[in-house]
Amino acid sequence: EVIIEEGSHSEEMYIVVEGVLIVTKLTENRDVELARLGPGQVVGEIALLDNAPRTATVKAIESSKVIEVPVDAFESLLGDPTVVRRLFRTVTERLREIEDTLRHEERMAALGRMAAQLMHELNNPAAAVARSTTELNRIYSALGTESGILARAHTGANLPEPTALEDALSSLERAGREDLLADWLSSVGVENPWDVAPALVDRGWTIDLLEQASTDISEDLKPNLIRWIGLRAAAEQVVSEIAIGTGRISELVRVVKDYSYLDEAPIQEIDPMSGVKDTLILLKYKLRDIDVVLDIEDDLHRVEAPGRDLNQVWTNLIDNAADAMDGSGTLTIQARNTQSDVEISVTDTGAGIAADVVERIFDPFFTTKEPGKGTGLGLHTVQSLVGRTGGEISVTSSASGTTFTVRIPAVA
Repeated sequence: EVIIEEGSHSEEMYIVVEGVLIVTKLTENRDVELARLGPGQVVGEIALLDNAPRTATVKAIESSKVIEVPVDAFESLLGDPTVVRRLFRTVTERLREIEDTLRHEERMAALGRMAAQLMHELNNPAAAVARSTTELNRIYSALGTESGILARAHTGANLPEPTALEDALSSLERAGREDLLADWLSSVGVENPWDVAPALVDRGWTIDLLEQASTDISEDLKPNLIRWIGLRAAAEQVVSEIAIGTGRISELVRVVKDYSYLDEAPIQEIDPMSGVKDTLILLKYKLRDIDVVLDIEDDLHRVEAPGRDLNQVWTNLIDNAADAMDGSGTLTIQARNTQSDVEISVTDTGAGIAADVVERIFDPFFTTKEPGKGTGLGLHTVQSLVGRTGGEISVTSSASGTTFTVRIPAVA
């Protein structure tokens, strides 16, 4: 039930006795949640003091009881200095929270617009390159087949079909094979053997196979045939690398679009782990030397929340965990269904947080990082964003690591 309508005339304020009220403001054609109010909190006092229209909408999201304070009773209360001091503190805190929330929404909206434009510009050339690479691979494969037929017809050479090298081969074993093959290539007169040795090894060519391929060819042409085979293998390797690179670009474009929830409703039913996985991809550069362990319960419940806000939560928690481990360690992310919530925990193996610091970890502008690294708003913002979903966040820490646990109400 709506008890205050944005833009309406101010005639009363309310004190919450039981239940929960939600405060929202219409911004860029969508309702932005500014606060949730529980027992003991007041709402509507700013408009009465300013004698101005309501700046936000307030409604009950569960069975609630409030005390209505009409304007004449409100004015009589202002004669009590204790009430004035309490009211002044409430108003300043409310204004600060509203300003922080709206600035955050403006930054996220601007970032979303920029990301949408960037992803649109990136997606078209990436898709074009991916199509061209696929076609190049098809043409080159056919060209190689025809070249092989012509080579056999002209020279009598029998070109075997090698099996590409397995990825399970260790870097040391691969290097050993490359050294051995490069020495052999040099011994049979192949120029610049290191130009083709790695590609030949990667495509599965061995000394025995190359000897077989050049059995029926004259000694003066043997180095040229083997170098041709090596250059063909190198070209195939380059085409494969281009395909991998364009595929990676397309995947990043998709992840950024999903991560920012571009052109989608601000609040919707979502799988919370999809945002966690996208965040892990975007922060891959920071997690390259960190072991990531995912422990996700089957049939994880969906939640109703702003996807962009939740993704900012995961970004802050995972980024902080990587910092706490100084780039190496184990990051464990667990997701469980509880009786009425989805519980997601982010655990690092860093040095932990001191007991006196844990109590202040969610305070605005508080940070354990050295000056110049961060604003100290990360965990305060995380707590606010989780609170908007009706959830809560907690932290436990010891000398062996730190765990942040986020609980979000599951969709019934």
